[in-house]
Amino acid sequence: MHSLVDPEREGTRFLNTFPPKGFFIFLGLGCGYHIVPFLEYKEVTTLLILDTGIELLRAILGRIDLRKLLLDPRVSILIDPPSETLQEFLLTHYIPSISGDIKTVPLRSRVDLASDFFQSCVAVFQKGMETLSHDFTVQTQFGKKWFINSLANLPIAEVSTHTLIPKRKALITAAGPSLECSIEHIRNEKKDGLLIATDTSLPVLLENELIPDAVISIDCQHISYHHFLRGLPKEVPLVLDLSSPPLLARLTDKIIFFASPHPFCRYISTYWRQFPSIDTSGGNVTHAAVSLAITLGSDQIHLYGADFSFPRGKSYARGTYLYPYFLARSNRYIPLETSFSHFLFSNQKLEKRAGIRGVRYIPLRMEHYKLRLETLIEKSRISVVPVIGDGEPIRVPTNPSRDERSLTKRIFSAGPISCSWKEFLQTYRQDIQNLPLPFDPVISYLDSLSLNQRNLWTTLLPITAVIRKEYGKEEVPPSILLLESRTWALQKIERYLFDW
Repeated sequence: MHSLVDPEREGTRFLNTFPPKGFFIFLGLGCGYHIVPFLEYKEVTTLLILDTGIELLRAILGRIDLRKLLLDPRVSILIDPPSETLQEFLLTHYIPSISGDIKTVPLRSRVDLASDFFQSCVAVFQKGMETLSHDFTVQTQFGKKWFINSLANLPIAEVSTHTLIPKRKALITAAGPSLECSIEHIRNEKKDGLLIATDTSLPVLLENELIPDAVISIDCQHISYHHFLRGLPKEVPLVLDLSSPPLLARLTDKIIFFASPHPFCRYISTYWRQFPSIDTSGGNVTHAAVSLAITLGSDQIHLYGADFSFPRGKSYARGTYLYPYFLARSNRYIPLETSFSHFLFSNQKLEKRAGIRGVRYIPLRMEHYKLRLETLIEKSRISVVPVIGDGEPIRVPTNPSRDERSLTKRIFSAGPISCSWKEFLQTYRQDIQNLPLPFDPVISYLDSLSLNQRNLWTTLLPITAVIRKEYGKEEVPPSILLLESRTWALQKIERYLFDW
C-alpha cells in the first residue's frame, strides 16, 4: 500500500495535493504514512480514517507503531461503520464555521481493493453534506438575528402564561393559491376542529371572515410583520419562536413561545424556563404548524393551501401580503401581473411540470420543503388529509397507525421560570466571560472543556457562522472566530441588561 523505497517521503507528497487545513476524511489507513504529516499542522481540525476489515487493522497495529496517530485527539478511526454511524459522526463532529473545508483523501492502493465499501462511504457523506450545507447557509443568514431576537423576547417570555388547548382534529392553512377554493370547506370543518393558521395565510382567512384558533410564525425576519398588517384578533393566541421578531410579541397578550432547535433557544429552555418544542427543521411555517398539531396530540390533520408550487404561475392565495404590496406599486406601466411575474421568475431555479389542471412551477426550495414535510408525516404516523388543489401532491401513509400513548392530549404552554430574565442573562453573561481562551487546533480546545462549557460555545456557533461569512475568502483561525463571536454576544447582552 506504500512505497517500498521511502514511504515517509511518499506520504509527505499528500501535503502538496491536499493543503493541510480543515476537516479530512482519509479513505484507507494503510500504515498511516500519508496521514501522520497532517498532524503537524494546527489548521487541521479533524482527521477521520475509514477502513474495512478488523483483521487488517489488527495486523497493522501489531507491526507498525501508530501511537503518534492514535493519541492525537483530532483523530478518529471507523472500521466497517454502518451508514447511520457515518452520518451521525459527520453531523456531530463537522462544524462548518470552525472546522474549515472538508476534504476526502483516498489511499489509492487501498481504495482499489475495496472500492464498493469506500464508494458507499462517500455517498453517505455527500448526502450528509447536503443537510449540513443547507443548515450552515441558514446560520450565515440568521445567526445574529436569532440571538438578538431571543434576547429581546426574554422580558415578554417571562410573563407569558397563555396555553393552547388541543383537539384531536386539526385544520392547518398554508398560503398556496388552492386555499381560495377551500374557504367554505374550512368554515364547515372548523366547528369540531382546531384551526391553526400559518402567519402567511392569516390575512386570507380574515378577509373571508374566518377567525383561526391559533396563528403560528417562525420567521426571524421583520418582513413577517407584513402578515399582520390586517391586525390580529384579540382572542387569537399567537404561537411564536423565541427567536421571532420582538415586534410580533407586542401584537397581543396571548403569546405562546416555543423553543426551536436554535442553540441559544434550547439553552434558554433548558436552564431558565422550559418551553414546548416544535420541529422547525422543515424550513417553512407549514411544517412547523404540522409539528405543532402533532405536539398537541392531534390524530387527524387537514392541510389547506399547502401547494409547494406555483400552479399556473400563481404565487399565493389572494389576500396575502404580496397583493397590497404590489398593488401599491402598480401603475399602467407596471401592472399587478408584471410584479407577480417578476417575483416568480427572478432568482429562482424553477422546474416546470405539467398537470391535469395546467402547469406548475416548482422552486427547488419548495421541493425540499415538501420532502421534509413528507418525512415528518411518515415518522409521526398520523392521519394527514391534504385537500386536493392545483399544487404538488403530498405523499401520505395509506394506513397510519400511531402509538396510542402519543395520542394523549397535551396542554401547549411554558413551565415555571427559575429566576428573573435579568438574573438568567447575568449568569449566562458571566459564564461565557469565564470560558477559557480558545486555541488551535480548535477541536483539541473543545475536547479540553467541560460539558457545560461546550454547551455555552454551542449557543454562539450560529454567530460564528455569520462572522465567518463576513470575512469572505480571507483565512481566519477558528480560535479567532470563536473569540469574536463571544465578544459580539457580550456586547449585545450588556446592552439589554443595562438599557432595559
